[in-house]
Amino acid sequence: MTKIEGDAMQMNYAGAAEVRRAIHDARREVLLSMPATCSVQDQVDITAAHSVSGSTGVSVKIYAPTPPSHRADRPEHGLAELAREGMQVHTAPGENPRMAIIDRSVVVLARNGEDYSDGALIGRRLPFTPLLARSLTMPVPAGEQAEAGPAEPDELPPVSREVLRQLALGTKDETAARQMGMALRSYRRVVAQLMGTLDARSRFQAGFVAAQRGLLQ
Repeated sequence: MTKIEGDAMQMNYAGAAEVRRAIHDARREVLLSMPATCSVQDQVDITAAHSVSGSTGVSVKIYAPTPPSHRADRPEHGLAELAREGMQVHTAPGENPRMAIIDRSVVVLARNGEDYSDGALIGRRLPFTPLLARSLTMPVPAGEQAEAGPAEPDELPPVSREVLRQLALGTKDETAARQMGMALRSYRRVVAQLMGTLDARSRFQAGFVAAQRGLLQ
């Protein structure tokens, strides 16, 4: 690990093992910042955060901006799965680099801004870490939120709830309709209604928003 030192800060170059260790050392909270179109699959920060989430009493919160609707590589599917597994998924107030803030005292920053394939910079007790955490967790302005108004889980009938589960899993319409014993046209009609209710622009986003609101339980 190579150190970069200055009058006001100290940053260390780190590889995947150091990134993993920093997250595993969390005692209270891990904040993960993710760019709009970056992968959430098989990533060192997600895997490490998943291992400390819940059972150890560590809160894991993931912040991702609402990506452009025309992008085919949007990450809502993977984020919805993480929400179902107990992580808190939030909309970020803007585009941020790939970053982890651990216990509001340690910053792990991906060197290329997208993933940790090129390693990371790790800073401890940097003077600007609290500011980074506040900027990441501040509420998203109402005009930028992708979600519609709040919905209560009890308002959804069991069929709608199961359709949302299938959307969060990324199940194809034909397969989901067959598993649920529904006609394909009826299944797609329910999907369209749910997308409208949740103000979702895609099937994956509908599942993602449902997971955020606890509608998959």
